Amino acid sequence: MGEKNSTWLTPVPKQSLSKMVVEKIKEALINGDIKPGDFLPSETELAESLGVGKSSVREAIKMLEALGVVQICKGNGSRVRTCVHASMLNPLIFQLILNSNEERQAQLVEFRKMIEISASLLAIDNATEEDIEQLREIHEQFKTDFKRGKATVDNDMKFHNAIYKSTHNPFVVSIGDSIMELFHPSLVIANRDYSKIVTDNHEQILAALEQRDKKAMEAAIRDALDAWSSLALTATLSK
Repeated sequence: MGEKNSTWLTPVPKQSLSKMVVEKIKEALINGDIKPGDFLPSETELAESLGVGKSSVREAIKMLEALGVVQICKGNGSRVRTCVHASMLNPLIFQLILNSNEERQAQLVEFRKMIEISASLLAIDNATEEDIEQLREIHEQFKTDFKRGKATVDNDMKFHNAIYKSTHNPFVVSIGDSIMELFHPSLVIANRDYSKIVTDNHEQILAALEQRDKKAMEAAIRDALDAWSSLALTATLSK
């Protein structure tokens, strides 16, 4: 029996030292050894305690910064953000981000397209006028923040989460929330550098929902996600 089922017994790929440091810090957060707002030990202390070089520690800190877990304070070290997205500590989501390569990135984009297109089409069937009005309000706030030069990522996430909520299906809403948290780092870049494109995409999506036009909705979602993936995802996950 053992011989028949032994094909999976292949050498385990070695993790980079920086990823091992990230895992250690993540475990400390989950266990409560490090709390939101705490400063991490110095690079020297981390390197000596974990038995790795300072370069591995620096790379790990940069990865955690890109994930939105820590904030690098010039001259003061690195501090755990006071509001760490809960899904960042979810082992599955954390590993999907941490172990992303070019092929995995493309697969993640396909996954988001599949889920978000299906959810958006369901929203056309189930969205109430109150749901549509809420989306309008979020979109208007997005445009206002964009014109004032303010960060728009929170309203971008609210917009897409509102679409998921408009399905009135709790399972879709739950999956949608996880997806938005999973891609939070790439959304930060998209909204920082390409808010005008994001604004145009949202207007197309909102118009399709208002008109209950499924063909236009699918096209709008595909256009939005194609623009997002080409502009932001690779840049974020390759850091």
